[in-house]
Amino acid sequence: MNTVDKVIKIASDEVGYLEKSKVAYQKNPDVIFEKTAGAGNDNITKYGYEMNKIYPATMDKFSLWCDAFVDWCFYKAYGVATAKSLLGGFDDYTVASCRMYEKHNAIDKSPKIGDQVFFTKNGKSSGCYHTGIVYNVDSEYFYTIEGNTLNANTVVRNGGGVAKKKYKKSSYIGKVLFGHPKYDIAQKSIEAIALEVKAGKWGNGEERKRKLIDAGYDYELIRKAVNKLYETNGK
Repeated sequence: MNTVDKVIKIASDEVGYLEKSKVAYQKNPDVIFEKTAGAGNDNITKYGYEMNKIYPATMDKFSLWCDAFVDWCFYKAYGVATAKSLLGGFDDYTVASCRMYEKHNAIDKSPKIGDQVFFTKNGKSSGCYHTGIVYNVDSEYFYTIEGNTLNANTVVRNGGGVAKKKYKKSSYIGKVLFGHPKYDIAQKSIEAIALEVKAGKWGNGEERKRKLIDAGYDYELIRKAVNKLYETNGK
């Protein structure tokens, strides 16, 4: 599975998730991890909750969450470090997220699978008000998975759920921008990382474990690969 497919799979699995009510959350905080239970309209989601724990400087705990959903999907797919590199950083404000792509000359008006789409009132980053992930493109439409929306083929912000949608390209000229994540920085192979670990490039002990997990790697797979290197080549 390549890197584009990985984030699309994560996002697709979230379709149908509903934000939670304040009452339901206060009664049982774990309800945020349920797909449909405790539904409400208070912008309480696991996406904001988990991204706030990781990056509180720019990620609100419970707020409008379309952008937090996108960041969460990339975090779950690739780990913190790689996700930040792909996106340019984490921010739950659509204007700020769009400007990260602008900073790296990674945004235009042509959709590609795996892009982050920004809906804008003025055709510029300053007018961005909603976002999602592009999971397919054909000659007539671009198809998205969005957080905090409704299952309707028009832009709906603050809609309360995760849904798949589609938009006619010709109807959205001047109304959308597409940020292109840097998928070319895909993760190195397990074997390559094991060699780096053996050489001491990832630190030691718990620090090494944390760094590998934050970068999106399976720590146990890396550990086994490193042990195999020692068994094969010795110290």
